[in-house]
Amino acid sequence: MISQHDFILLDGSGSMGSMWAEVLQSVNVYVQKLAHDNIDTGVTVVVFDSLEPFKVLRDRITPKTFKRLTNEDFMPRGMTPLNDATIDLINLAERGAPWGGQYDRVCITIATDGAENASTRHFGYQGTQLVRARLDTCRAKGWQVIYLGANFDNTAQATSYGAAAHSTVSSVAGNLADTMFLNATKRGAYSLTGQNMVYSAEEKTAARAVGGLKAFVQAEQAKAADPADISGQVVGDTTTNTSS
Repeated sequence: MISQHDFILLDGSGSMGSMWAEVLQSVNVYVQKLAHDNIDTGVTVVVFDSLEPFKVLRDRITPKTFKRLTNEDFMPRGMTPLNDATIDLINLAERGAPWGGQYDRVCITIATDGAENASTRHFGYQGTQLVRARLDTCRAKGWQVIYLGANFDNTAQATSYGAAAHSTVSSVAGNLADTMFLNATKRGAYSLTGQNMVYSAEEKTAARAVGGLKAFVQAEQAKAADPADISGQVVGDTTTNTSS
């Protein structure tokens, strides 16, 4: 049996405040799509800022028992210790399942609206190079690392961490839910076949225009007998820590 997990790292710095509700909605949409597609995975969601560099909001939750995220879980503040948070997330992922054993297929999605500016342990050029090396180790295992720029062109940032162009996407405000729906669609294919999660140039361009991904989302929904609703109202309302 293939052991899988999803790790979602959210920038919780103050600049995210204006779109925070949309950011949380986009994660809810992502998990709902996984639940709808019966993807056998667990989901861990972590938020970070300079006041609390690594706060776990959801810990190893199956998609169908995932309690949707709301402003009651966290509100943005502080600055962006991206390097420290990324290293901590990798450490968590590499520890594997709580009952023992390593994950076979992992998707790490990192969503931020700006650059690293507040790490206290892994900072500067050396810090960035360490993050890149650790992420390269993850990629060498076949794990997927996706960089999502939230109303932010994250191309240079993602490249500095070793991400290929097809593994990064920049989404304008108003498009985040559709972008994460598309991400979940790619995640489903990775779950079933192990194929890399790849964003085409057309998809990346569409993500930069409000409503630009609607056609992609509608095409995916049309494939399903019971199309997934991307309202963000995730199936289930418990936080049972049962993971895959």
